[in-house]
Amino acid sequence: MTKSVLVFMKYPEPGQVKTRLAASMGSDRAAELYRCWIGDVLGVLQPLRDTTHIVGYFVGAPAEAFREWHGLADSWRPQPPGDLGQRLSAGFELGFELGGPVLAVGTDCLEMDGDLLLAAFEDLSRHDAVFGPTPDGGYYLVGLAMPRPALFHSIRWSSPFTLADHLERCREQGWSVSLLPARHDIDTEQDWHEYLRRTERS
Repeated sequence: MTKSVLVFMKYPEPGQVKTRLAASMGSDRAAELYRCWIGDVLGVLQPLRDTTHIVGYFVGAPAEAFREWHGLADSWRPQPPGDLGQRLSAGFELGFELGGPVLAVGTDCLEMDGDLLLAAFEDLSRHDAVFGPTPDGGYYLVGLAMPRPALFHSIRWSSPFTLADHLERCREQGWSVSLLPARHDIDTEQDWHEYLRRTERS
């Protein structure tokens, strides 16, 4: 069975992306970094493409604006209007049409690798849902073995309670959950410099 990965991304328009990073680094530099991160995250997924359908799930510009990355995904689909929960729900519906299980990842966690995503898919052979936690209470990855639309309703998005709300929903519904190792998103200049220190990059 074909698996699917939704890669959530926003067009790297200065002033429209990574606003917390831009607050200290400037909008042009933040957009430049984010443009690189799109390619980095899509690059990590390339070894999975023999068995996995990669979807560039985009917002902020027409599909043609993402042409420099077109060869790194199998299809490109626009995100619908709505909050993150609505866009996740629509994305997972699309993913299951293409083939399940389905993972969704963002483009601001540079600590993922192919082995981590393979582990997430393996966990979904035994669990209903999988999450990759971030230290701020959110997650860098969410995956489902089968459609669970209720998972994304009434969540406190972009808060310290985002993952906790999901885990509580799973507990209420009796869905089994697996947690991957924690990884860091990059939202601020401090996050970026800490990432560079951890990875010894410059």
